[in-house]
Amino acid sequence: MGIRYEVKNEGAIITINRPEQRNAINYEVMEELSEVISNAETDPAVKYIVITGSGDRAFCSGGDLEVFRDLRTEDQAYPMLRKMGSVLEQLFFCNKPTIALINGHALGGGSELAIACDYRIARSGVQVGFIQGSIGLTTGWGGSVYALLRMNPTQALQMLMSADRYSAEQAFSQGYLTYVTATKNWEVVAQDFIRDLFKRPAKILSSYKTYWLTSLNEVDIRDRVDSEIRNCANLWASDEHHRAVDAFLSRKNR
Repeated sequence: MGIRYEVKNEGAIITINRPEQRNAINYEVMEELSEVISNAETDPAVKYIVITGSGDRAFCSGGDLEVFRDLRTEDQAYPMLRKMGSVLEQLFFCNKPTIALINGHALGGGSELAIACDYRIARSGVQVGFIQGSIGLTTGWGGSVYALLRMNPTQALQMLMSADRYSAEQAFSQGYLTYVTATKNWEVVAQDFIRDLFKRPAKILSSYKTYWLTSLNEVDIRDRVDSEIRNCANLWASDEHHRAVDAFLSRKNR
């Protein structure tokens, strides 16, 4: 199983469970994420949803390039990008509050997954970043749309355009992260923060989340996400991207 799911203290805990692959996303994980998000959203015992990763190295390293390296053309890349883009839309438009508990590095698609959530908690020492530009791509699951909605646009564009890695403290100052814990006992501190954040009854939490969602133009957001996905699929077919992926996998497999 690529996903672990449990309900604990009224929260649905969704854990990407591929630590040896730095919790990279493959098709199985996409399917399971979609299923458990739907289950959590409709479960009356769940007040909020937490997304996290297994182990301490990575929250999520984005798409599994070992799996997706054979996608060479725009037409081949689009269905994969669209599939995970739909999962992030589920998260973004979920009627319950969502939080990314960033246990390790959140790079590329991992940063997109986190920004689709309402809140982001990270331990000191992790790195985050929309690093897709370093392999000839843009964000491709809707990440730029969510970043520009959730963050100051100037700071969001800086993170997106630079394709740099940011420390947790830098990402907090950019407005990407909600809270940074110390390294020691970070999980206990994070859980205390989450319990305090979501201490009110479920109806209160979901009501405020719904108020915010109804203030948005959902059709426009979904159209913008699809435009991003289509543009990323076009870039995916470029020689620059394929050279970058081949070089990355060559270094990884030495």
